[in-house]
Amino acid sequence: MKKAVFLFIILLTLFLVCESRASTLQKSIIPEDADWVIHFDVEKFRSTQFGDQLLNNENIFGLTEKNASFHDKYQIDILKDIKGFTVYGSGKDEENTVVCLRGNFDQAYLLGLLAEEGSHKEIQHGNFTIHTWNYQEAGVFVEENLALIAHDVTAIRKALDVIAGKKANITTSSLMSLMNEIPPNVFFTAIARDLSELAEHESDVFIFKKTESALFTLTEEKEYVNLRLNFTVKTLEDAQSMESVIRGLISLAKMQMEVDQRDILRPLDDIGISTEGKKIRVGLSYPVQELIDIVLGKVKFFPFHKLAGFDLHP
Repeated sequence: MKKAVFLFIILLTLFLVCESRASTLQKSIIPEDADWVIHFDVEKFRSTQFGDQLLNNENIFGLTEKNASFHDKYQIDILKDIKGFTVYGSGKDEENTVVCLRGNFDQAYLLGLLAEEGSHKEIQHGNFTIHTWNYQEAGVFVEENLALIAHDVTAIRKALDVIAGKKANITTSSLMSLMNEIPPNVFFTAIARDLSELAEHESDVFIFKKTESALFTLTEEKEYVNLRLNFTVKTLEDAQSMESVIRGLISLAKMQMEVDQRDILRPLDDIGISTEGKKIRVGLSYPVQELIDIVLGKVKFFPFHKLAGFDLHP
């Protein structure tokens, strides 16, 4: 059991990408100094047409086989027992990353597996018992349906102090202005600040260099999946330049599609762009079935894979 009990959530993230408690993003569990947050509402995703078709397609990511393997090992059915998860961190160090997992767990069984680990230790922190293993992994059951995992026990201690109200949570953070824009029917959210610091290897790229904070959301309404990206840049001039860069990218993509005579994708004219002061909003509503065809590889999402290699400078 080299990769410890709780680490299956990392694989789950790859397969797919906490009031109802299992689904809503809970601000009370995220510390004030978090620089980025990712939240996936698995329950809400399963209830969408997009999620239902993907999760019931046994070929997608080999999920059915992998789910059976996880269940045999951990007594957890990924498709039924996992309700949602939130991942957050400060900076780009793994040690500061915490996974908050909500679902139905057989705690006695999982703790029994941990007890078989020669490196397993227990650390008391207030009313909580932190478990460490593999000399660097740490985890804790906060309550019956909430578990935290991290690469460093210090991060777990801090997370527990936030949950207990001993440390400030994200409601006092500068990220709250963006979090207030999250729609109620969202099933996936990603939010970040100081992108130029987080994207160390891409910090010279104009888009990252000039962006202060960003919010990405996925929702589903009336046969459409809505992709929304809201971000704030440093100056009004940056906002104008950023809009020009994005519109240029779209024009470049349309030209490439015309060259390759590809009309199998929905027209890029459907992408909406607007600016308000230093804020920029980009949105796209895509038919569920067409998006599923892209995910399943029936249609190539072309030509954006070519654009990925461009260095974008003002």
